[in-house]
Parts: sequence; C-alpha cells; structure tokens
Amino acid sequence: MVFPRSSIDWRTARIAVALSLAMFAGYGLSSFPGLWASWQVPAIMPLFVAAWVVAAILPLMLLHRAPPALTISTMAALAIALRIAVAVVADGRIPPGDAHNYVVLAQHLLEGRGLVIADHYMGVEVRALYPPVYPILLAAWGAMVGFSTASLTLLATIFDLATAGAMILLARMLGNRSAGLAAAWLYLIWPSVLLSAPLAQKEGVCALLAVLLAIQWVRLAAKQDAGAARWYAAVGLGVTAGVLTLTQPGEAPLVMVFGLVAAAKCGWRRAIVTGLRAVLFAVLAILLPWWIRNALIFGAFVPLTSAGGYGLWIGNNPDATGHWMPPPPQLYGMAEIAFGKAAAAIAIDWIVQHPADFVRNTMAKAVRGWGVAESGASRIAGLRPTISPLIPPIVFAVSQMAHLGLLAGAVRSAWRRQTPGMTLLLLLVLACVVQTLAFGVWFEFDERHRDFATPFLLLLAAFGFADARASEGERDRSGRD
Repeated sequence: MVFPRSSIDWRTARIAVALSLAMFAGYGLSSFPGLWASWQVPAIMPLFVAAWVVAAILPLMLLHRAPPALTISTMAALAIALRIAVAVVADGRIPPGDAHNYVVLAQHLLEGRGLVIADHYMGVEVRALYPPVYPILLAAWGAMVGFSTASLTLLATIFDLATAGAMILLARMLGNRSAGLAAAWLYLIWPSVLLSAPLAQKEGVCALLAVLLAIQWVRLAAKQDAGAARWYAAVGLGVTAGVLTLTQPGEAPLVMVFGLVAAAKCGWRRAIVTGLRAVLFAVLAILLPWWIRNALIFGAFVPLTSAGGYGLWIGNNPDATGHWMPPPPQLYGMAEIAFGKAAAAIAIDWIVQHPADFVRNTMAKAVRGWGVAESGASRIAGLRPTISPLIPPIVFAVSQMAHLGLLAGAVRSAWRRQTPGMTLLLLLVLACVVQTLAFGVWFEFDERHRDFATPFLLLLAAFGFADARASEGERDRSGRD
C-alpha cells in the first residue's frame, strides 16, 4: 500500500518505542534473578528453553530454504504437538479464576439462567461483573462440542489461527509479507498463547480484535476514497470496537488510539469523521442491547461492566501489585453495584491520602506488567488437582526468556532504517503502549492486560529481522556485481 507522508517525525516515534520497550526489558531482566529464585527453576531449564528456540527457528529457516509443503507440514506438526502437550497437562483439572468462571457463565447461559454467577469473594450473585461477548461465544461453542479441554483448545486454536492470518494481512499491507509469516508462526507457539489454549481465556479473542482494528485503520490511512466507502469502513470499525469493548472493557480506547495513528497518515478530519461514525455503529449495534439489559436488571446505567470500582481498588491499595486480590472483607455481601461504588471510594480515598505511593505503585505496575511474563506459569500452577511441581518453574523460565528476547528484538527493530510500513508499525506499537499507560495501569494490571500487544511486538521484531536480511541480500548482490 502507498501511504501519505506522516505528520509525526520518524525519529520521535522510534525513540519513544525503543526507550519504553528498553525500560520494560530492563525491568524484566533485573527481576529475573529474584523470580528465578522464587519459582525455584530447576537446573534442566536450559534444555526446555533450547527446545522451544529450535521449534521457533526451524520453520523460519525452512521458509526461505525448503519447499512450501515441507515448511507447512513442519509448522503444523510442531504447533499441534505443543498444543497437545499443554492440553494434556491441563486435562481433567480446574483452572483458577476467570478461566473457570467463564465456563460456568457459559453453562448458565445454556441452562437459561442468563449471565449470572455466584462470586464467593463478593458473597453475592453478579450479573454484570463479566463482560458478555466471550461467555456468549463460549456458550455457543459449548452447545456444539461441549466444554472439554480438547474443545477449549480447539476453540482457542481457531482464534489464534485467525490472529495469525490477520497478522500476515497487516504485514502485507505494510509492505513486508515475509515478516508477517515469521511473526504469525511465532505467535502460534508463543508461550503465553500456548498456555492459554486449553483454558477459557479471552486474551486470544482480544488479540484478534486488536489486529483487526489495526487493519481497518491502516486501510483507511492508505486509501483516499470517500462517501459510501467510508461508511462501510465505519461500520467495520464500529462493530469490531464494540465487540472488543464488551470483551475487555479496559481496551475500549484502543480504537481511538489506533485512530490517532491513522490520522497521522490520512489527516485528522477524515479520521475523526470515520471514528465518530464508528462510535455510532458501536453504540447502536453492540452496546445499546447491553445497556438496556443492565437497566432492566439494575435500574441503573451500567455501560460496560460492574467491575470498574473493584478493579480500581485492586490496583490502588497498600498491598496492590497489579495482580488480582480478594476484596476488602467489609464489602462482603454488598449488592453488586453498591459493591463497586464502595470499592472505588476506598481506592480513591487511599490515592488522596497517599499520592506518592500511588505514583510509585502505578509506575511499578506498568513496568512489571510489560516486563514480566509469569501469568501463564501462575495459571498452570493454580490447576487443581495440582500438576508436577517441576512444570510451572520451567514454564515460567521459557516464558520469561521468550518475552525478554521479544522486547530486545523489538527495540533493535525500532532503530533500523525507515520504510513507510515500518513507520506505521512503530506507531501501532507506540499506540499499544499508550493504551496501557493512559487507560490500563490505574486499575488491575498485569501481563495478561497487555497480551493484545503481542502480535504487534512480534511483527515489529520480525520487520527488523526481515529488513536486515533484505539489506544483507542487497549487499551480497552489489558485491557480486
């Protein structure tokens, strides 16, 4: 695609991306020894890290040197083997937290009870604590094939394949399809993605929707059409944004932040007009039915979820780390909406009384959420009945090493030569960082809340590698000439 010249300076974008990702990587690296000790990583860990690296690199080498049939068969065999291995570990076990609750919600929907579940920590039944899209998708899937580990793994794999395909499309639009193929392959075997596959986790759906949003904004930035075509673009953006909003409300502003990226290419007027139309379609087609349902149940306007106040408290209290915490005991048994308001009031009072601690805690949540990759290991460790105590530490070590390598690769790519597609990709990555820092870190925030950015980080790292290969090839040809 041909993009108009950006109004944002290339150096500013690459410096912002490189510095922020380098800061996150530095935190992750400095935290590694302490995390290593707390997880009690065994001495055989390097063998598993090496095995994963071989699985990641071998198909990338075959992409350029082997027949397509061999490459595809190798990719399929490795991806299937890794997913089966993770599914075998999780099979017959109950996961902690939301991964279990979403299955219960889906079952309640099929039983005709609606989107309701008893929250044992709150002491009441809740009807809007969980956004509706993922439970509805899960219920539709479960009605056809059930909720076994195999069926959940298959559903997650379908979403992951769709995300990989969308990454290839986005890379092709940005002028580097080969980098898209490499990034898509890595996404399919990425530790956090693999570890979510056998569980009812919505992060894979969020990643797909985020990439689809980026594709639509990039297409708008490249085209100079008008009239009806822009209305179609607004419809697609609105529906995608609305679905993402009711899947993970904290990522609702992503459509606006990506819109700022498009505006830098296509002009502010066109981006604003398209964005306002998209909001209209999101409200009418997706959000309005949810608002009406909540008004009928609660007699109040609940725009997205009742969890906002609770999430604010989780992120802002003397013991907050960004990870989920059980609520204050004095709120036990309060009605759902009143619970959220009371939790928010406690959090706001703490912020007012401890502004320095609030700033320090918020910054710590940001760098920890971006620099550490242990949530997948925590999920595996929380399975009941318990698994072998050797597995979670190994899973953590592989996840953290892969994540640090990804951050380092993305930083390296940010400093490489400029191409029009690379500039836009840098802005998309910067938008992901801004989304979390401007809208996410004030609440509950750990690494799963930035998982939507994984496809973009992989694309950025792969773009730099592909550019390096292209440059080396050009030098080799010029040398022979």
